Amino acid sequence: MTFSSLLTLLRHKLGILFLGGVLCAAVAFAGTMVLSTRFQSSMDFLIVQSNVQGQDFYSLFKSSEYLSKVLSEAIYSERFIDAIMETGKINGQFLPANKKDRLDAWREMVVVQKNLELGVLSVTVKHDNDRDAARVMSSISEVLIEKNSLFRSGDEKSVEIRVLSGPILETTPTLKKILLVL
Repeated sequence: MTFSSLLTLLRHKLGILFLGGVLCAAVAFAGTMVLSTRFQSSMDFLIVQSNVQGQDFYSLFKSSEYLSKVLSEAIYSERFIDAIMETGKINGQFLPANKKDRLDAWREMVVVQKNLELGVLSVTVKHDNDRDAARVMSSISEVLIEKNSLFRSGDEKSVEIRVLSGPILETTPTLKKILLVL
């Protein structure tokens, strides 16, 4: 088959190719609208160490990196979920009773991104209800700020978690995500 015969074949099938592309875009758009959660709440937290006199910059950097990793993984733990339930902002029926299903549902709802160089944790909660997303984010914030010593070693006062930004509640999917899918 030569190049010119291939171009001729493509010209004859151009309408079908165009309709196929539109159909795929429509299916992707419908899938995004149906399968994505409607709301997301996000916050950024800064991990600050206190009582660090006499420590060099490198050891502080590595310690901050370690704490970011520990706390970001602790958010996905069963103990963290229990601490959130203890705040009273979320009832026990919010997540499934089975431990494995509970952890899986929590991992789908909460996303943690870490910037190890800066000691910043970005936490995002995705949910179909804006009030539930805000309540979950509020309880995560409370546990990280007040009870972070449950998930790390050392003195209770040696690490302080500060809120950098948030909570920011957004309706999803965003226009940028919709355009990206299309």
